[in-house]
Amino acid sequence: MLFPKKRNNQYKKIISFLLVLAILLAAAKFTAGRQDITLPEEILQVIAAPVQGAFQYVTRSVQDFVSGLKSYRQLLQENKELRKQLAENATLKVRLTELRKENMRLRKMLELQDALSYEMIAAEVIARDPDSWFNMVTINKGKKDSVEPNMAVITTEGLIGYVYSVSYTTANVLLLTDSRPGVSALVQRSREPGVVGVVEYAPDKPGYLQMRGLPRDANILAGDTIITSGLGGIFPKGLVIGHVLETGVDELGLTRYAFLQPAANFNRLEEVFVIKSNSVSSGSEAVYPGGEE
Repeated sequence: MLFPKKRNNQYKKIISFLLVLAILLAAAKFTAGRQDITLPEEILQVIAAPVQGAFQYVTRSVQDFVSGLKSYRQLLQENKELRKQLAENATLKVRLTELRKENMRLRKMLELQDALSYEMIAAEVIARDPDSWFNMVTINKGKKDSVEPNMAVITTEGLIGYVYSVSYTTANVLLLTDSRPGVSALVQRSREPGVVGVVEYAPDKPGYLQMRGLPRDANILAGDTIITSGLGGIFPKGLVIGHVLETGVDELGLTRYAFLQPAANFNRLEEVFVIKSNSVSSGSEAVYPGGEE
């Protein structure tokens, strides 16, 4: 029975406090509009002032909390929108960079088409085997586009290989960096009569080429440009193959060889041209834009 009695006493104290508080507040409000304040009223104001201040503090705190909560939610929403805009801007920047690069490649392709007298078929590389990266690529043009086996394939930089096999809509291109092709070539600078070598893949340097079979006294230097000789019936004369990195003499000391940096970037093949065989006239020579003649 002790606990209910204590609880009733607490309730009575709370109610009494609230009644006194209400009386004090009412009295303070009642006297707020008069200039003359009596002593009892002044005492009431002195007593009520801290209580009013406490209520105002609590009220301001609640208002500040609600306002802060609203601002926090707004900040979260703004942060979410800003992140979305940043992601969209980053995507747009990447796309813009790709469009600029594609535009440059297309301009070079148009320049090449204007410079070369051959009829060419523009194509895109659509497949490449990672396990045979320097061997073969697949392009998106085939028999329906008049692509045939043994047609030379080039980029805006130079020769990359020839058409190996053809389907109705696609074709496989055998790259110069594969072990099978061999291209008859000469030094563009010197053009010495009879000084013709064979360009093929470099066994010890994947992605590079080597030129072998040159006379020991051949006029060939580092930096020279190597072009197709036109012999062999597949590659027209004058197609750029690569640039000489270094030269040397074979083990027997009879012939000279050279290592070449391919003119085309075999690591990144995207747009290519297939040269139609029936458009290459006898004795004609390719002249790349900006190249030597």
